[in-house]
Amino acid sequence: RLRSRPGEENTNATADNNSRGKTGTMFLARVIAQGPKTSIYAPKTRICVTTTPLCPLASFTLSNIAQLSRISNPAVLDPFAGSCATLLAAAHITSTNSSSLFTSTSYSWVANRKEIQQKPNNSGTNMEPTGNRCRSVGIEFLHSSYVNRDNIVEDFRTRNLDPPIDIIRGDCLSSDVRALALKSVGGSFDAIVTDPPYGIREAMSRSNDAKENATRQDDTLPLTKLCYAIGEDRCKGSPLLKSGGRLVAFIPVKKGATLQECLPHAAALNVAGLRMEEDAKEQVLSD
Repeated sequence: RLRSRPGEENTNATADNNSRGKTGTMFLARVIAQGPKTSIYAPKTRICVTTTPLCPLASFTLSNIAQLSRISNPAVLDPFAGSCATLLAAAHITSTNSSSLFTSTSYSWVANRKEIQQKPNNSGTNMEPTGNRCRSVGIEFLHSSYVNRDNIVEDFRTRNLDPPIDIIRGDCLSSDVRALALKSVGGSFDAIVTDPPYGIREAMSRSNDAKENATRQDDTLPLTKLCYAIGEDRCKGSPLLKSGGRLVAFIPVKKGATLQECLPHAAALNVAGLRMEEDAKEQVLSD
């Protein structure tokens, strides 16, 4: 595209008499990358306010590494959902036109049924979303006085994005809770995208369903627990992840430690049927 350098006069034919005839320097450029305006998802713009929100850049990074935009109508799970920042990013990335989708549709949160229902618009026509859409589910341990589910849905609605199919209150290490998540999308998930609660909610109770055989110290890490839970469902014939699906998560690495030391150990990955696809991406965080 052509753009005039700031400060140069406009040479366009529609320029006014004061600028007509003056020359300006023009540059021929090629757009090599384009991405969402992540600032519209900044914590200060959110209706759902939490104490430790995930920044939008991190959320979009997770969703991009999961390659959600390459999957038609992807089913996405965040087992440590919090305020659903990751699912907001997933909904944006997978929307064919995130600025205009669902503009004529309103949504309501039905607390007792835990599902989203569409209401007809004023014309009486039920405006079904078209094109690619994200079928997302969040699992959050804290109740609505800490993480307000209604406000989360409003965050999606006000940005014209497809809200989560379900935001389940419970522990993702419970097989019953995971069964509800599977039921919400009618099968396994294409991707699990999450920021586990390292150091935040480590005190939540250990599930009796997953990880009875855990003995190693790193078995107490949330991501390792999740791997055992995925393995449990896999053994039961109701896999949480589809074959070829991706698990993308942040892993904190303390100073002096290596990434390999902080990853779930081989036994946990084996049980879950997971393998590292490539070298992990490392991002140094500021204090």
